[in-house]
Amino acid sequence: MVDDDRAVRESLADVLRDEGYDVETAANGRVALTHLEAGLAPDVVLLDLMMPVMDGWSLLARLRQTPTLARIPVLVITAAGPLVIEPIGKLTHGHLTKPLDVERLLNALERCCSAAA
Repeated sequence: MVDDDRAVRESLADVLRDEGYDVETAANGRVALTHLEAGLAPDVVLLDLMMPVMDGWSLLARLRQTPTLARIPVLVITAAGPLVIEPIGKLTHGHLTKPLDVERLLNALERCCSAAA
């Protein structure tokens, strides 16, 4: 999970761990990319778009340009509206808007993880 808001990142990670998911977190795209390039192989990346250092758009572009990382499903989580989301729609496996509905998130994660299996 990649989100610069520590409270959001930690609370969502706790919810997902309670649901049985293994969760790794990163405060920005640069940290996430470093972990992924070092061999972290998640079933799905939950990605905020608006972050300092390396935003979600930049990370998504790098993931899609790197053959070993391009296969990882990305689920965007953002407060941005549809006009912001639409251009990246074909590069992701969906998006959820903040504030998050946990049930929708769990359903989306289940779909992504099933598709990756």
